Amino acid sequence: MPEIDERSFNLGKQVGEIKAWCEAARSGAKDMSLSAPFRPKDYESILPHMEEQAGRNDVKFHLERSLMGTDLFGEMDLSGIWIFIIYAQEEVLERYLALKAEKEMLKAEGKYEGEAKRSIAIGLGRLLGYSEAHINRRLKMNYGS
Repeated sequence: MPEIDERSFNLGKQVGEIKAWCEAARSGAKDMSLSAPFRPKDYESILPHMEEQAGRNDVKFHLERSLMGTDLFGEMDLSGIWIFIIYAQEEVLERYLALKAEKEMLKAEGKYEGEAKRSIAIGLGRLLGYSEAHINRRLKMNYGS
């Protein structure tokens, strides 16, 4: 069996996910999707594929250089990774950015805890199209909340 070039293999996986999430946004199955995370050095290789799939599916994308972490995903190290936010309606990106700004404001005021922290996680889960039951399962799994 021939040896597989790992960089090409990883790019192929990334492109496959981008295609699937663009189709999900186009169909309305999800308001917002997240590409697989990638390193900034891979941006130039991935961008043409993101542009192509977004065009084919009539959706938009936003490069997120600092994804908002929440209790929905547990203790993930998000430093140094980028993602594409994929969406069909501009208001969806606006809602994500407003939620992210709200989280930053709460943190700056020392109020990002308890119910406020849970509310941000729930808001992100809803944007991602997760059911209430799934959001609650993830929160319980990650933090018992």
